[in-house]
Amino acid sequence: MKTTWLRKEGAEELLLFFNGWGMDRRIGDHLLDESLSEGFDADILLCHDYRTLEPEPGVMSEASQYSRITIVAWSFGVWVAQHIELPPIERAIAINGTLHPVNAERGISPPVFQATLAAWSEKSRSRFNRRMCGSGEAYALFSGMLPDRSAADQQEELERLQEHFLTQGEAGGTAWRFDHAIIGGRDLVIPAVQQYRAWKGLPQTVIADMPHFPFFHFRNLQEVLACIR
Repeated sequence: MKTTWLRKEGAEELLLFFNGWGMDRRIGDHLLDESLSEGFDADILLCHDYRTLEPEPGVMSEASQYSRITIVAWSFGVWVAQHIELPPIERAIAINGTLHPVNAERGISPPVFQATLAAWSEKSRSRFNRRMCGSGEAYALFSGMLPDRSAADQQEELERLQEHFLTQGEAGGTAWRFDHAIIGGRDLVIPAVQQYRAWKGLPQTVIADMPHFPFFHFRNLQEVLACIR
């Protein structure tokens, strides 16, 4: 797992952002810019590239120095967050992801996952990104923050994630649990109905017109965190 400090200014609170599969820091940079302009003052550590589930040496020791830690996890980052060793967590929000990432009832159906993995290419990822964004307008905006990664690189990460899902299982062994789930009603990657089942009994915010990519509906991190208050 790769980690990138997007902001490290000695704040009291740390926000741990678990990105989706295939991404890099560019979405984090977009969120940071939009959040700082509205007065966001926590430090931010971005986690991405889940070919391994081991954080880079020393980074979680640094994270443990914060008095408060909040998790915002998106897509497959939701599962990853529950399967690595973290310092004590104060609150955690899942966005368009579940703890059952490849599951016929509570995640992506296994045949769809296998088809995505087998056919991944430069051409297919353009189709996937358009589907993830939900509209041509959103896709055009997302094109300005495309991850600087090759299709082969992303496919390798997806293969490793599949191995993690099989070896680690669905339930994480961590002491903390997610407090809130944000669900996009127009999610074409992890269907909303699957997410409802996965988070039964957990407080939920449902945004009817939000696709899998949520960060044009939420302008900044403050708006994400407002869902749990």
